Parts: sequence; C-alpha cells; structure tokens
Amino acid sequence: MTDRLALSALVNNHSGVLLRVAGLFARRGFNIQSLTVSQTENPEFSRMTIVSQADPSTFRQIEMQLLKLEDVQKVIRLEDGKTTSSELLFVKVRALNKDRPAVLKTLLKFGARVRDIGHKTITAELTGESATIDEFIETISQHHIVELSRSGITALASGDVSINDDEDSLPE
Repeated sequence: MTDRLALSALVNNHSGVLLRVAGLFARRGFNIQSLTVSQTENPEFSRMTIVSQADPSTFRQIEMQLLKLEDVQKVIRLEDGKTTSSELLFVKVRALNKDRPAVLKTLLKFGARVRDIGHKTITAELTGESATIDEFIETISQHHIVELSRSGITALASGDVSINDDEDSLPE
C-alpha cells in the first residue's frame, strides 16, 4: 500500500538543481504528483515542495537519497495535520450569456475570484487545500472547462517550526 509523501527541501538556488532532484525520483521509479519550487526569503536558496506516492518503508530512503545530493541543504517531511498548505488554480470556463449567472454562482460558492471575462468564457482563480480544489473542479466541470492550470501544493510546517532552524525553534 502506498501513502502520499510530502517533503519540503531547502536547496541551493542555481540551475540544474531541479533536474537532479527530479532525476533522483525518476531513477527510483517514483512519480512526482506535485512539485513547486521558488526562491526563499534568502536568495541563495529555493524551497521545493514535492508530493509523491510511496510505500511507508521507503519514505526515509527518499529523504536520505535527497540529502546525498550536493545542492540539498535540508529535507523535512510534511505530515498531514502538521502543515499549512495551499494550491493555486486558474480555470477558464465556457460562459455564454445564458450560462453566466450559474457559472458566477459556482465561483461565488467556492470563493473563487474572477480574473478575466471574455465573450464566451470566464477565467477564475481559486486557492485552497487540494480537496477543495478537487471539489471545485468537479463542480465547475458541469459548465465545460476550456482549460485549467494547477500549481501543485506549496506548504510550510505548522507552528513555530522552520526548515531554517537547527533546533526547530525561532530566535527570541
């Protein structure tokens, strides 16, 4: 049985790092379900949030393999219930004049923001947890999704814990 594995990796911010991390997963036969990368508060580092499916016995192995990569500074497991996470979704939905009120009602129900209105479509933005995004996609699909783009999960450990801390505490 496989479980969802979510990791956050603090890596050096330069070219080739993403390729090496993705290659590690590929060489071991793990599919990356979600991958987000962005520069951190320190421009020397980037944070990667990686979601994959893995057998529980291989979680630690993946963490150790990542740490063997020269550009990986730290890896932490993002455990359900101990993280704050979100995804971003852009969706373009067919919305002809007669359909617009129903499309707008669905967007309002989920708290999505209208970003663009065309002659035949409405483009909306929604942020939230993966389950909310999934539910929204299922609901809005009744209006015919023209296209969508989903960011993948980005997350931080909950509370005062930081990937930058050695003792998992913030300075006083």
